[in-house]
Amino acid sequence: KAYNGPKIGGKNILEDFGVSLTSFLVSGQPYSRNLTPTAFGGSGFAGSVNGARLPWNFTVDLNAQKRFPIKISAEKKLWFNAYLRVQNVFNIQNVINVYKYSGDPKNDGFLQSSFGQDRIRTVNISGRDVQSFLDAYSWRLLAPGNYTLPRRIYVGMIMDF
Repeated sequence: KAYNGPKIGGKNILEDFGVSLTSFLVSGQPYSRNLTPTAFGGSGFAGSVNGARLPWNFTVDLNAQKRFPIKISAEKKLWFNAYLRVQNVFNIQNVINVYKYSGDPKNDGFLQSSFGQDRIRTVNISGRDVQSFLDAYSWRLLAPGNYTLPRRIYVGMIMDF
């Protein structure tokens, strides 16, 4: 009865409607850099423990919902709650993990090191295809756990009785 929002055809269109935005801003989390590159990682400590930092992260989530009553009888109503939830609205690719030697989420630095170059020479000497080795190694470097999930959209309906 206290509704004073917009009306279309005598219907209170924003009645039982809600929208929320939630944003997260996280400063770079600490991690310990590695001194020696190894395949997909590293060993030893370069600098101090937790002396390096990941990049900052930022994300925005949206939640919108509208509740609709369905009259069953004079004293009973059935409620439907339609919702739309969007996580990571701006589809930001946040770095949440890096390779500890290189500090990069895409490259562990192993193949560029003297250890990696020795490994490539070993592959070449053994008669295997070096390009196939490099391709397979690159595919393994694409660790999906180094980034936040992309935008996800959920649409649903909840029934209350």
